[in-house]
Amino acid sequence: MPNTTPFKILAKRFAICAFIYAILLSSTLLLAGQAFEGTRLANFRGIKSSREWFLSFATKIDMPLSERLTLIKEENSWKNSLVMCFFPRAWQEVLPHMFQCWLRNWILCMAVYYGIGGLWSYYAYLCYGDKLFPPGEIPALADMLEQIKVSSLAMPLYSLLPTVTEYAAEKGWTVSYPRVENVGLPACVLYFFLYMTSVEFGVYWMHRWLHDVKPFYTYLHYDHHKYNKNHTLSPFAGLAFHPLDGIMQAVAYTWTMFYCPMHFLTHEILLFATGVWTINIHDCLHGNVWPIMGAGYHAVHHTAYRTNYGHYFVFFDHLFDSLETPEDNKYKLENSSKGSKVKKVEVKADSSALASASVAEAMKTK
Repeated sequence: MPNTTPFKILAKRFAICAFIYAILLSSTLLLAGQAFEGTRLANFRGIKSSREWFLSFATKIDMPLSERLTLIKEENSWKNSLVMCFFPRAWQEVLPHMFQCWLRNWILCMAVYYGIGGLWSYYAYLCYGDKLFPPGEIPALADMLEQIKVSSLAMPLYSLLPTVTEYAAEKGWTVSYPRVENVGLPACVLYFFLYMTSVEFGVYWMHRWLHDVKPFYTYLHYDHHKYNKNHTLSPFAGLAFHPLDGIMQAVAYTWTMFYCPMHFLTHEILLFATGVWTINIHDCLHGNVWPIMGAGYHAVHHTAYRTNYGHYFVFFDHLFDSLETPEDNKYKLENSSKGSKVKKVEVKADSSALASASVAEAMKTK
């Protein structure tokens, strides 16, 4: 059997994933998009008929780029109006468009964090805490307040990521589209799965590098991993990161927009849904729904450090040998505890035997 290092195994699997993804994305663009329009491949009978079926749903595929970009900007302005209506009219007229986008993202981020986190904590700890958690496992108020403080300081910077993405989309630098009819529903569904595959892959490796690259962990990710026991984790720990750490773990949502077509509003909903998800996975309640990377898996990640880097699913942890189920972790801890007790008994027995031998030797000498 060849002597293959773990690094080479990971590199090989990484390359295989990238290759398969490139094939899938290229095939979808060939079938559903305009990237291969007029090429020889597009004229093959099977490909041509499949393309015709996909394109029959794309009733607005011929929409000019300028019109698409105008629709994206109008959509961003409409989202701004939902928040800016609470401010004086003069502010709306004076504040620049992109500043309004950033302000809106910050306010909505706070609404998701305080609203969902507060409700989650209220029901999990105050209403059903005695049924859901063993004694001593409910986090202290001081820990939750510290997590709220860290998150509150970071949220203005987190909000820069969706703002930069909106700017790039308005400028036409991404391959996003404003209406489902621009590509058709079947293509939209395919692009969605390709987009989320890229996001899962990106979040997994960014999270893993934040652990494996020592400066990343020491200066960035440690701020989040100081909450390393079940009784210190809470929904409010979900956004308690160093600002750069939080942006790095979400940046896959943005970079994928530059090569995988994606409905723009769906992208933004998914980005904010990440905030809801990260609140959920820090409550230590194991739902045990395969293949979801739920709170049970993430609690193991906070205590074992070197496992369960995934985002929503367990697939890439399984592929890259970093998966540890809550059941496996519990079994390992129980065996470790039993082993420690056996060793203590053996040491105690050895000490007693040594003491008895010493007494017998002393009496013999007398």
